[in-house]
Amino acid sequence: MRGKQLTLLDDQSFKELGQNQYMIIQVKPLNDDAVENKKLQAFVCLKSDEMNVKGIIFDDCLGNHYVGCRLLKKETYHEKSNQIPVFKLPNNIQDYLAIQLTPIITLLDQKRRNYYAN
Repeated sequence: MRGKQLTLLDDQSFKELGQNQYMIIQVKPLNDDAVENKKLQAFVCLKSDEMNVKGIIFDDCLGNHYVGCRLLKKETYHEKSNQIPVFKLPNNIQDYLAIQLTPIITLLDQKRRNYYAN
């Protein structure tokens, strides 16, 4: 942003922009409710108190989901490299899988109860 554009923001938004920074992270694609072994580099804008990315779900602009592995501190952000821009989602992988597995667990529990009832 240019200096004239920054003056349009209020003080709180300006401070929040100053606390955010682009970080390079390592992610694994999440396809068909399974995490792939292939690791990719991505960049995300994080606040200084949110530097833990392990197990957090990220989303890119195409709707693909990724699971964060680790923060790469030695790598730097380059616009010309093959790093994927991702956005942090509010839930982590445990919550996501719990939601996906709930119908399966209830079905198995129902079949178990019906089996022992006869």
